[in-house]
Amino acid sequence: MTVKVYTLSDLHIDYQENWSLLLALSYQQYHDSALIIPGDVTDNVHKLQELFAHLCQVFAEVFFVPGNHELWVRKNSHRDSLAKLDHILSVCHQMGVHTTAQKLGEGDEAVWVVPLFSWYTKADEGQDTLFRSKPGNDQTEQLWVDNRCCDFSALAPNTRVVDYFLAMNEPHLRRKYDAPVISFSHFLPLQQLIFPIGFIDGLPPLWRDPMPQFNFTRVAGSTLINEQIKTLGSTIHVYGHQHRNRYRTVDNVTYISHCLAYPRERRYSNLDAQDAPKLIWHNGPVKSDHPN
Repeated sequence: MTVKVYTLSDLHIDYQENWSLLLALSYQQYHDSALIIPGDVTDNVHKLQELFAHLCQVFAEVFFVPGNHELWVRKNSHRDSLAKLDHILSVCHQMGVHTTAQKLGEGDEAVWVVPLFSWYTKADEGQDTLFRSKPGNDQTEQLWVDNRCCDFSALAPNTRVVDYFLAMNEPHLRRKYDAPVISFSHFLPLQQLIFPIGFIDGLPPLWRDPMPQFNFTRVAGSTLINEQIKTLGSTIHVYGHQHRNRYRTVDNVTYISHCLAYPRERRYSNLDAQDAPKLIWHNGPVKSDHPN
């Protein structure tokens, strides 16, 4: 049995251009394949259901974890972000969209796909933050919509949001896997994935910061995600959130980000082949000739 796994993150279907690109995906091309969606599709649950209904007709299997956009609570649609999370997971279950570990294929061609729920650790929340200081920081994070639209007031006192989400993955971490593992999360597991190759210790002199008033590393992810990846023994880890394409191998794990992102971003950034899912597994890892 041929096992093919594709990924595409940060679909942002509230943009009509993105919605149209996804509606154009062909059943003939993908009917025997799985699709991994690492979050940030829409904060509108009805639109999310519409997209899932379409993708479940195009792909044999669909995998999903929510991003931060899915957990925005606006117009009193849900009591809080955790109630909305429960609703989204219920929708996924009813529609056959996988949010738990599943084995694809058999024998030597098999692979496990393992969703990891995640969040980010802010600069002042712990040593697992991916924060790195830079000139022009927005110290108040005024631009970050999560501060206005996410409501985690239902969490127990002194519980970090990142710890709540990572604890949801414990059942996956305790089990044994009899085939290679592809894991995926919305948020980033390593600081070095944020930056272009070679620039972790300093950005190039002519590099222009597209948003000097905001520091993305404040809300990028957590090193605790990477600890879970290592516990799983993942061969590949897929992530989203940053709206930058990446393909890098670090300590025997290949980290992949392939995103649709916002239409305007596709016109100026490195989002090559941005209008189609990326094939990452075809009876084994699909290598990239151009790590980035």
